[in-house]
Amino acid sequence: MMQKEVLFLAKEQLAVDLNCRREDFDRPGLQFFPFAALPGRRPFPIREPALELVSFGAGTVVSAAERILPQLQQRLAGMERDQVWAQPFVRSLGHYFLPDLARQQRCRRQIPQGIRLAWTEEQGMKQLYETPGFSNALGYDCNAPRPDVLAVSAWAGDRLVGMAGASADCRMLWQIGVDVVPEWRRKGLAAALVWELSQAVLARGKIPYYGTSSSNLASQRTAWASGYFPAWVCSYGACWDETK
Repeated sequence: MMQKEVLFLAKEQLAVDLNCRREDFDRPGLQFFPFAALPGRRPFPIREPALELVSFGAGTVVSAAERILPQLQQRLAGMERDQVWAQPFVRSLGHYFLPDLARQQRCRRQIPQGIRLAWTEEQGMKQLYETPGFSNALGYDCNAPRPDVLAVSAWAGDRLVGMAGASADCRMLWQIGVDVVPEWRRKGLAAALVWELSQAVLARGKIPYYGTSSSNLASQRTAWASGYFPAWVCSYGACWDETK
């Protein structure tokens, strides 16, 4: 897989999610589109009224329920991108990362001494669910619409101390999450697990991506250390008050 293909396919998926075209992310300014639950959309919960903003290029794409689109267009008219993202209804900013394929090959992370790795495929996830405390790596739901499909676990002796897991969010994009117990943090274990899992996902012909909140700097550093770059920002917590 080539780097251009990673970007192309990621934008194609977000275009499905937001009911726009891939090219719209690269158009300067604000682009408005009515929300539609299109086939192939990543199955994240939909708030009412639907509202999502994404910056993944030169401008910002706004996807919203048709009944609130006129109000949004009027309120945001003439604003610069940073002004839009500072609006009070834009909450819970998510930062999303894609693999820098060339840099990942140069920055392989070493597994800390004393750690052994174990791999689990989708059919073995139920056994992993028996151990709580790894909710960033696992969904803990055998019937989830975004199923856990691959995980790499870190063991110190007979103790599970870290895990990175991948969920199949859609046909091509698998989201990666990671958890490490407190006493094993700041030792490079999280980045090593993310790196190992990312390579395994790519080997399966899928695109790994990594999401975290704007306030979680440690998680963002893990993404960078494991060969990812910031690709887009999303307001998955936007909430429009129709009474205003």
